[in-house]
Amino acid sequence: METLLIIVLAILFVILVSIRTIRNLKWVRFGEAFGKQGEELLGDYHYLTEQGITCRVEQGLPTGKLLKPLAKNLDDRVALFVHRDDAAKARELLK
Repeated sequence: METLLIIVLAILFVILVSIRTIRNLKWVRFGEAFGKQGEELLGDYHYLTEQGITCRVEQGLPTGKLLKPLAKNLDDRVALFVHRDDAAKARELLK
């Protein structure tokens, strides 16, 4: 019974990691910055979305409750991601 449970958990782990990897392959990171440079990336994000480019922004670091006190100075992190299909057009627009 324990062996079956371990096999099921291993299969679930592989499935979840595969889904996350496939989802991340759709995006290209265009930049990551802190503070004022992060604000510039937010400006780039708004400009690109106005031009019809599919993009997303991550702000801060995804941390668990245990690591939150250690990551206080990383809350102003901004990362800009552009969908792989729109990456070439986004590079042209940001030149």
